[in-house]
Amino acid sequence: MLINFSSRCSARTCAATVFAFALFVPAAAQAQTYTFTNLGVPPGYTSSLGYAVNTSGQVAGDLGNANGQAFAFLSGPNGGALRSAGGLGGGQNNALTYANSINAGGQVTGYSLAPSGSYHAYLTGPNGGPIQDLGVPAGVSNSYGMGVNDSGQVTGLVNRSTGSRAFLSGPNGGPLHEMATFGGQDASGMAVNASGQVAGVSDTAAGDTHAFLSDANGGALHDLGTLGGRLSEGTAVNAAGEVAGFSYTLNNATEHAFLWSGGLMTDLGTLPGGFSSAASGIDAAGNVVGGSGTSTGTHAFLFTNGAMADLNALIAPNLGYTLIGASGISANGYITGYCKSSAGVYSAYLLTPNFNPVPEASSVTSLGLLLALGLGGFAVSRRRKIVKLSV
Repeated sequence: MLINFSSRCSARTCAATVFAFALFVPAAAQAQTYTFTNLGVPPGYTSSLGYAVNTSGQVAGDLGNANGQAFAFLSGPNGGALRSAGGLGGGQNNALTYANSINAGGQVTGYSLAPSGSYHAYLTGPNGGPIQDLGVPAGVSNSYGMGVNDSGQVTGLVNRSTGSRAFLSGPNGGPLHEMATFGGQDASGMAVNASGQVAGVSDTAAGDTHAFLSDANGGALHDLGTLGGRLSEGTAVNAAGEVAGFSYTLNNATEHAFLWSGGLMTDLGTLPGGFSSAASGIDAAGNVVGGSGTSTGTHAFLFTNGAMADLNALIAPNLGYTLIGASGISANGYITGYCKSSAGVYSAYLLTPNFNPVPEASSVTSLGLLLALGLGGFAVSRRRKIVKLSV
């Protein structure tokens, strides 16, 4: 089977926005900062990539080896030691197993090569416990887990001969229920909140591709529209039903990250020096993470308080790593993704919020510092979110 990460479902492209700072800032102004933890690369592997994080700071993601194979991992709390999330037995030593999402209890979902030779969605037990094969409904060749909520409801997609369909499972990986589309051939669920509202993407009858948000428990789909182009995709949803994702802009010129809230889709722009961006996660407060291009390459971003900030400017300087992807953010603000070392090694990271940031200098004395901060962003390199998979 060939997994086709086509351009229509890629959130890997990048972007940029210029920010103006006020000449005078209040003495009490504060900037959120983060403590950086490099999760490293275990012996025998060549890379690690973080894709999701929960409120305990447990990170789920993939390890890569020299043969280009993927192995799902789960970290300990607060970015602790990495260990295997298991697999369904179709790949030697759990190869070709991918982790996409994690809930508060440490249940991980993704997809794994099964002994049958097809890919099946899975759900682990709490804290990465025994792995459960979610199987495939009748007439389905493959299933893929993309998101999980705290009840163990999994969303994702299944492949049929007539196209891909989004699904939502019952609690704790119960039976898969296929969802509607906007009249087109393909659809995928990407994320699910506590109410069972699914965010994702569906083809329309006119041949466009639009982000959606469902009613509770995978009910009716609502078209979230686009930023002017023919494609948009919802990649994350929080408990309030706010959706983050990306969309083509007018005339399909480029991709920009968006935040959909209160019935409106807001263009989040890009980081300075880039032209496109994509969002991959959203927390309970509506803060969004993702990636954007910059003049020096792709950078991870945080969109908060109406502005996009380069996450590299919010951690200690001179660590020897560049944060090039922010893939997930927990409800309480932990961020994960992947960074690149000065030696060119890719590894997963955890950013822990410093909830009592040091007050910035006031008035004119802080102007040079503010201008030097330059806020920026990134986009995800191997996208875990899959819209269409060819078999």
